Amino acid sequence: QGYLEANYAYVGTPQAGRLMELPVNRGSAVEIGTLLFVLDAELEKQQLAEAQARLAQTQAQRADLNQGRRPAEIQVIAGRIREARSVLNLAARELSRTTDLQKRGLVSNDALDRANAAHSQAQARLASTLAEQSSAELAGRPDTISAADAAVEAAQSVVEQARWRLAQMQVSASAAAHVDDTLYQVGEWVPAGAPVLKLLPTQGPFVRFFVPLTELAQWSPGVSIEVDCNGCAAPLTATVSFIAAAPEYTPPVIFSESRSEDLVYRVEAQFASAAPLATGLPVTVRRL
Repeated sequence: QGYLEANYAYVGTPQAGRLMELPVNRGSAVEIGTLLFVLDAELEKQQLAEAQARLAQTQAQRADLNQGRRPAEIQVIAGRIREARSVLNLAARELSRTTDLQKRGLVSNDALDRANAAHSQAQARLASTLAEQSSAELAGRPDTISAADAAVEAAQSVVEQARWRLAQMQVSASAAAHVDDTLYQVGEWVPAGAPVLKLLPTQGPFVRFFVPLTELAQWSPGVSIEVDCNGCAAPLTATVSFIAAAPEYTPPVIFSESRSEDLVYRVEAQFASAAPLATGLPVTVRRL
């Protein structure tokens, strides 16, 4: 004697939320890609929008590091360079005049020293402004650019996580099956990880029966069996796919050979095609 059993698939999602849609009913057949249920995803949509905005911000900051200062700021520095050059030209002419006058004894040495100092100061100011212009046109420092690249990658990861969470709010069938039961109603709160549907795969149930220890040697995976039941139009054929390594029942006394008939081993057999039989149906098994 045996009975029919099935490996049900309990379908849920790692996200929690209110059940908004349940387009399938008990007993209905579903194909791969069929929408099974939808949870409220408003929060996840807002989280994705926030993550995308932060990604755009970090990308803009990274791009800004390659551009140096703004064009208007560079134009201001260019104006200061022209001014510094004019001051330097004026200081150079003043130094030339003062040097000529000093040679003729018309000015003192102090005047020549002041002209030299003014010329040196003008040169230094021009060099400083030119260096500032070069610095303004440079991109960010390597360490700053590396930090910005890392920030962009982190923001991209947050976006992908938000997209994944949003995708989990609706679940589709990954294989053909029949809906055996629905465990929540539309409007109810579904905890994270809780199954919403109980699916029976299309291969249907399998046969489970028990073999006494005295007959165990006659059974092995691959053995064909005939399965019959009350009301079945004709017997069905199945193939043994599993034999338990340990007995399902051991008598609560010290084992002896005289009690070996109490030991039974669980055996399972698969039908070659989907059997039109209900799970839990008692059947009779005969070895072919």
